[in-house]
Amino acid sequence: MSPLLAGVARRFGGELSVLAPPYRTLSSLRSLPGVGDLPLGCVVVGRGDAALPVLADLTAAAYRWPWIIPCVALDVEHEPLEPLLMLVTELRDRLAVAKEAVGGRGIELAAVVVAVRKRESPAPRLLAEWIAKRLKRAELGAPLCSQFRQALEGVPASDGCSVSTFSRFFRRYGKYTARDWRALARLCVYAAAGPDCLASASVTLSLRTARSYARQYLALPYQRFAECLGWEWVLEAGLRSGRYL
Repeated sequence: MSPLLAGVARRFGGELSVLAPPYRTLSSLRSLPGVGDLPLGCVVVGRGDAALPVLADLTAAAYRWPWIIPCVALDVEHEPLEPLLMLVTELRDRLAVAKEAVGGRGIELAAVVVAVRKRESPAPRLLAEWIAKRLKRAELGAPLCSQFRQALEGVPASDGCSVSTFSRFFRRYGKYTARDWRALARLCVYAAAGPDCLASASVTLSLRTARSYARQYLALPYQRFAECLGWEWVLEAGLRSGRYL
């Protein structure tokens, strides 16, 4: 996070809350007994009188826990966020915006869940950048992006490199081959689509394949996989299961 945003967060920081699976209770981040390892699939919700400090706090949270889903809760009369998002590039493609989520009883949980599900499907570039940053391996970004574009957009990976060449490159960093990375990307899109996944043209996984991938790459039963929102946690679980972290 930039020094400017860090300073804003320290001076004007709003309130961050955590909404963890099964998404029935919102807890203040400050009140949790231990926040060293927030649960996979959790949403960190920010609210405050001004948007910029809330976005700064969410950026700091995303740095500390890369697998969270950042969400800002707004009342109906809040100022537009678009100009401010130019200052927080880390959140630009991940932020869920829960408009009209703040009412007399606090934050409406249903509005937060809907906002998360309405996020755009993660693009190949976003998935590749997330992994490269998480592993602190910038050189993985471009090769992973080419594999993810093939998996999600049907764009063949570079003609100059075969699948085996890509796989040999990826083997320098861990166990996953090019095929494994493509499968993990498809699983991310499937998870992000949520209950509407079968109606999504961008999702090509059958239920049977999704079950198999959840066991193989996340070491989770499908029921546990299906109850979590978002795609960030899928990458995190995949890296942990593959012993990259």
